[in-house]
Amino acid sequence: MNAIDSRLKWLPLAALAAAYAVMWVGGVGHYAVYGGPPMDMPWAASVFLALGGLLIVVTSRGRDLIGLMAAALLGFVAEVIGVRYGFIFGPYRYTDVLQPQILGAPLVMLSAWMMLVSYCRQMLMNLNLPRLVEAALAALWMTAIDLVIDPLAANQLGYWRWTQSGAYYGIPAWNFIGWFMVSFIIFNASLWGLRKNRTACHVGLSIVIFFTAIAFSYGLALAGMIGLGLCLAHLALKERRRDGETEGRRERGTEGRSDRETERKRDGGIK
Repeated sequence: MNAIDSRLKWLPLAALAAAYAVMWVGGVGHYAVYGGPPMDMPWAASVFLALGGLLIVVTSRGRDLIGLMAAALLGFVAEVIGVRYGFIFGPYRYTDVLQPQILGAPLVMLSAWMMLVSYCRQMLMNLNLPRLVEAALAALWMTAIDLVIDPLAANQLGYWRWTQSGAYYGIPAWNFIGWFMVSFIIFNASLWGLRKNRTACHVGLSIVIFFTAIAFSYGLALAGMIGLGLCLAHLALKERRRDGETEGRRERGTEGRSDRETERKRDGGIK
């Protein structure tokens, strides 16, 4: 019975992961074959992002989930301020692609912020860096991801439009400054003490690969190369984390054997 209950418990996660994978493969495949998004599925982008966020939610617990929800809310508030007042990121507006919207910002941006901040925090949490240094590096990682996503989202994908143009694929530089600032505040305010979450790492990496592949399919070489660099950085950090976990297990095993040997010697002395 316990085994059955355990399998039933994981069914929702498996269903979400399967749906997300199908949409991921379908999205990349459609861009690779047809060179554009499916025109008869305007809801696809919103559902895809929502599924990714739900995967993070169902694999997070207690304080972790509260922190992630706070991070998502902070990011969403920044989006609303940016859309309504042209502040933080520069003047822009969302199109009708991502629905539904509140105060001019798509609700699914809650999911987008949650996925990316969770991913960046997970990748750096084992480096044992000072808090401000880790927050700055995580914000830089977020900004690098935005360098991959924004050229597509603001142009070919049509998620939003800038009212002022910039040098980087038509995106104003202030957008990336604002992205760094908001991310830095989020990482300092709400994402400390998170436990490891492999799903968050996998979802975050899949988002980077998704937009990197689409960037190359559209010939956006610079954005694609930045995305490729992020993927390589992910692999490097993953390998370092694996080495650290192996070393930690080895040290704990050595300490355990030493303690047992000490107890045996003590017991022998008493006898």
